[in-house]
Amino acid sequence: MEFVGPNQILRGVWPLADVYESGPVYSQAVNMSLYGHACFILIEGAGGAGTTTITMQACATAAGGSPTAISYRYRLCGTTDTWGALSASVATYATIAGAAKMIAIEVDAEDLIAAQPTKPYLRMCMTELNDAVCTGAVFIVLTDPVYPQAIPLTAIT
Repeated sequence: MEFVGPNQILRGVWPLADVYESGPVYSQAVNMSLYGHACFILIEGAGGAGTTTITMQACATAAGGSPTAISYRYRLCGTTDTWGALSASVATYATIAGAAKMIAIEVDAEDLIAAQPTKPYLRMCMTELNDAVCTGAVFIVLTDPVYPQAIPLTAIT
């Protein structure tokens, strides 16, 4: 099975030497009316003392207009490839100190649209908790496209 194919993979936040520094930091907002599921993956590298609070927001526009916090589920990876169980639904998650880890945020489009029917765009908001350098980046994987095709539809219009 082809992974990229009809799925859309895009950057949410470019890699930064101090990803939480100028917070809140917002990812790119993506149009969930075109995809059935979103996974936002936060990758933290060096600088294990910096922490953040993660909130997911439903927005009215691709520019992040009229944001409203929504519930989501997450899982952690503290090693190269061992992921923990998917959490129960939460409103926010405060990261814990420690370098070289990943956090996957999972949102189904039907849950987003049910909670916020006039706000089909989804973005991640990170608000710094502990002001210490932490390298990081966010990438977004959108799956289950409404209109599957070999070259995925853009999700930011």
